[in-house]
Amino acid sequence: MRTRGLVAGFLSVALLIALGGCGRVVKQAGPQPIGTEIFTEVKDQRPSQEGTVDLAIKASIKTPPEGYYLYGSRATSRKDGFPFELNIDGQEVIWKIEGEEEISSRYDTNGRRIPEGGRGIRYVLDKTIRLKPGPHHVTFGLPLEDFYTEVRVTLKEGELHTLEFQPFYAMGRRGYRDFYHGIKTYNVFLDGTHIK
Repeated sequence: MRTRGLVAGFLSVALLIALGGCGRVVKQAGPQPIGTEIFTEVKDQRPSQEGTVDLAIKASIKTPPEGYYLYGSRATSRKDGFPFELNIDGQEVIWKIEGEEEISSRYDTNGRRIPEGGRGIRYVLDKTIRLKPGPHHVTFGLPLEDFYTEVRVTLKEGELHTLEFQPFYAMGRRGYRDFYHGIKTYNVFLDGTHIK
């Protein structure tokens, strides 16, 4: 009986040692500068850390002023901000940007129509995010316009990159493009080079 008790005690101690090892949390080696997120927004002037890269996101849109459309439209100005959507490798963010009234000439010095000329509300997105260098899948969108475009970019460490979306407006019945007709697409530039 005593031997059986010793064996049972020995097994209990061995079991506790084994289970104790299972409950440990092992931390990953090396720094984790942006955690488990694909990207984080940069809100200060500190330089990017080793193993990360900063990417400036720039975009704009001009919409008709409030009351321009008789029955209203999702393209008219938004008092609560105009939403710009960004998705990188599955992580999504929506920034609501306040607009400012802008009145500019409708024609250039040669008499040609300026797509963003006239009275309207301009919304300008200018954000910087931090992520890991390498290839990334980017989706940029305007939820109010049900518009989305996708690009693939490769970012090099040690450089500040700029991804810019320049609006390309729809054409009206009179054969010219302007913001009153809404957005058709965006021309996309990475560090000044047209990529879409």
